[in-house]
Amino acid sequence: MVTNMPDEIATTAADNDAGAPFKKPDLLDQIVARTTLKKRDAKAAVDAALAIIGEAIARGDEVVLPPLGKIRVQKTKDLGEGSQVFTLKLRTPKDAAQIVTTGLATDGEDD
Repeated sequence: MVTNMPDEIATTAADNDAGAPFKKPDLLDQIVARTTLKKRDAKAAVDAALAIIGEAIARGDEVVLPPLGKIRVQKTKDLGEGSQVFTLKLRTPKDAAQIVTTGLATDGEDD
């Protein structure tokens, strides 16, 4: 089990099958459960966000996404025909568990 993680997050991680990948449908289900968004609205937002993040990584940009952390491209390998393999480094913030528990500021809270 992962340490320094809120109980609800640790439980969710422990409930998943060991080694089972976390896929986009799982992400969409959890977004719908944690927000007031409908699945079709969440899907459009997630598709756009993943496309933007993927483009930034492909350019070699450093991607900073609190509370996830900082993603940096370590190496790339061209496989031909437009395919590439990226080796990424993810650095999580010290207070990631706190951010997950309390959440980020909503509109008007950070004014």
